[in-house]
This record gives sequence, C-alpha cells and structure tokens, in this order.
Amino acid sequence: MEERMLIGEVCRQAGCTARTVRHYEAERIICPIALTPSGRKLYSQDTVSIIRTVQLLKRLGHPLKDIRKIINLTKSLDTRQRRLTKSLRNVLSKSLSDIDSILELLSSSRRRIADLLEKTEKCESCKAADCKECGRLKALRTLGLLEE
Repeated sequence: MEERMLIGEVCRQAGCTARTVRHYEAERIICPIALTPSGRKLYSQDTVSIIRTVQLLKRLGHPLKDIRKIINLTKSLDTRQRRLTKSLRNVLSKSLSDIDSILELLSSSRRRIADLLEKTEKCESCKAADCKECGRLKALRTLGLLEE
C-alpha cells in the first residue's frame, strides 16, 4: 500500500513550506490522493518528488507555467509520438546551456576577483595619499568585474 502523508511530512521531506504545497496544489501541479475522515489532505511520496523537481526547475529559471506543462507531461501516458522524451530533452538541453553560461560567468568573475585581490594585496599597507596613479581604487570599486 502506498504511503500517505499529511502536509507537514511532505514539507519536511521536500524542504518546503505548507504555503508552497498549497500554492502548487492551486496551480494544479500536485494534488492530494485522499482525505482523512476529518477532512485533512493526504499526499503520496510522488508529491515529494514532484515538489523537488519543481524546485530544481525553478532554480534553473523556468517559469511555473512551463513547469506545470513539464510535470503534466511526465504524468501523461500518451507517449506515442515521443512528446515526453522530446519535450523533456529540450527543457534539459536548455537548462544545461543556461547552467554552462552561469558557470562561465562565475568562473570568469572568480578569476577577476582573485586577480584583483592579488594585485591589491599591498594596498592596505600603501602610504600613498591618492590611489589615482595606480588605478587600483577604480578596480576595487568595481570589484574588478568591469573592463578597464
């Protein structure tokens, strides 16, 4: 028999709030599988997996309306024309491209900041009255991220 959980347990396992669960339910991304005799909603373990998937896709920058379509495709049994595979592969391919762009930006930013720290290491002990001559002050003000 399938495990049934109250909203609190779903939140604990998925790392979210009850408000998030209710919002995803209102957006028709998740739904309870049953009600207790007192009217409390019960959810399945699949609900936790779906919430985690939604959270990941949101972090990757996908809007909730697109996430709903993706989740609905994964629930669909209609894969005759490989809609599920093609759609998910397209989403994942776009996500991979986005991640690569972010990694490139982070890596470049890290190199520039590390370089700036190295170049300005002696600035703390510098006795110069003005930093204009060496140009390091401008680099520090922009964290070395702007091209000079």
